[in-house]
Amino acid sequence: MLTRKIESKLAEWKRTKTKQGLLITGARQVGKTSSVEKFATEEYSNLIKIDFVEAPSAVKLISEARDIEDLIVRITSLASRPLPNEKTLLFFDEVQRCGDAITWMRYLADDGRFDVIYSGSLLGIEAYDFRSLPVGTIDIVEMFPLDFEEFCWANGLDGSLWDIVAGCFASKTPVPDFLHERFMDLFRRYVLVGGMPEAVHVFVSTNDTQAMRARQKSILDAYRADITRYADNKVHAQRIKTIFNAIPAQLGKENRRFVVSGIEKKKRFADMASDFGWLENAGVVIPARKATEATFPLGLSQEQSFFKLYQSDVGLLFSTFEAVEVRSIIENAISVNFGAAFENAVAQELRAHGREALFYYYSKKIGEVDFLLQQPGSMDVIPVEVKSGSRSHSHAALDNLMRVPNYRLSQGCVLHPFNVENDGLVDYLPLYMAGLL
Repeated sequence: MLTRKIESKLAEWKRTKTKQGLLITGARQVGKTSSVEKFATEEYSNLIKIDFVEAPSAVKLISEARDIEDLIVRITSLASRPLPNEKTLLFFDEVQRCGDAITWMRYLADDGRFDVIYSGSLLGIEAYDFRSLPVGTIDIVEMFPLDFEEFCWANGLDGSLWDIVAGCFASKTPVPDFLHERFMDLFRRYVLVGGMPEAVHVFVSTNDTQAMRARQKSILDAYRADITRYADNKVHAQRIKTIFNAIPAQLGKENRRFVVSGIEKKKRFADMASDFGWLENAGVVIPARKATEATFPLGLSQEQSFFKLYQSDVGLLFSTFEAVEVRSIIENAISVNFGAAFENAVAQELRAHGREALFYYYSKKIGEVDFLLQQPGSMDVIPVEVKSGSRSHSHAALDNLMRVPNYRLSQGCVLHPFNVENDGLVDYLPLYMAGLL
C-alpha cells in the first residue's frame, strides 16, 4: 500500500478535533478512499462505510431520515456487526452523490456519537456551500495525486535521502552526485508515470509501462465520462470535453498559452469562461494565469482571459505522447524536448505544496517566463524558468525581466536537469526541487 502525506493530516485531525467532521475533496482516483480506509484500520476499532456509488440505495436511505435519531438508526443498520463502546468512524464516500448527507453534517457534528469523514470528488462537491455551515462543523482538506516525494517513497527510496536534498536546497549547495543522479532518474520516471495511485502501483509492482499507460488512459476516459455526467447540459459538456482534449496540443506549442479561438472559433472568452472554470473546479486541470506585472501581489495584475492549462497529473499528460517518447525519457535522451511535460510536473508540484494560484509572466518586450512565485510571508516575487535540456543557462526572458528596475527582483530561479549552481542573480536548481520552492 502506498504511503501518503495525507495520513499525517488525518492523524492530526483526530488528535485536535472537538466534534467537527473532515471533508476530503480532490479529483477522482487520487487515493482518497484507500487513504481513509487505511487510517480507519490503524486508528479505529470499527468502521461504517457508506459508498453512495457502490450502494446507490443508501442515497434514499439517508435522504428519507426524519431527524438525527432516525438518521442514526439508518446508519447503524448498515453496520456489519454490533458497534463496540469505542469510537466508531463513519465514512461517507462519494458524498457528492448524496446532497442530504452533506446537509446532515452539522447535526452529526453536534451529536458527536461518531467521528465522521466525508470524501468526494470535486465533480459535484462545488455545488454545496460549506461556508454556510456553523463554525466547528467541518474541516476541509484537498487531496492531490502523489507528489514527487511520495513517488520516491513508492519506489522504495529512504525518506532520509530526501532530507539531504532539502538541506542542500536550504543551503544552496550541490546534492552529492550519486544522489542527484538517482533523484533525476526518479523525476524522469515521475514525468512518465505521474502520481495517480493506480498507475504508480502498476508501475512499481510490474515495471510494465504498457499496462501503466493503459491504466492512465482509462482514467482519462473516466474523466471524460464524468464531464458528461456532471455538466449542466450536452452542449456545455461537449465544449468542456473539447477543451480538455486540447490541453496536450496546447502545451506542445512553443507558445503554451491557451488560445480560445483554437478551440472554438467565434467564441469570446466570456462565452467559455464557465467551461474552463468547470475543469478547474473539478480539479482535473491546473491553470496558470498571466500577470502583467512581476510585483506583489500578483493577483492584482492578472489577466483572466490569458492563461496556461496544465493537466492535474503529468502522467496523464504523458500518456497522450507517442511510445517513442516513452523510450526517450527512460533512456534519458537529453536531446529530446520534454519542456511541456517537465513544466506540467513543476506546476503539479507547486499546486500540491500549497500554491493555490499559479501565475506566469508575458509581454512582447520581455518575453515569457514560466512561473512567478509569491513567497509566503513576504512581498518577494521569484521568476522561475523550467528547462528540460542542456541549454539551461540560456534564458533571455528571465534576464530581461530581472533587469526591469520597477520590479526589484533580487533573485531568479532556473529548474534544470543538473545540480545546484548559482551565478549571483540566478539560482540553478534540479527539477526535483520544485516542491521546495
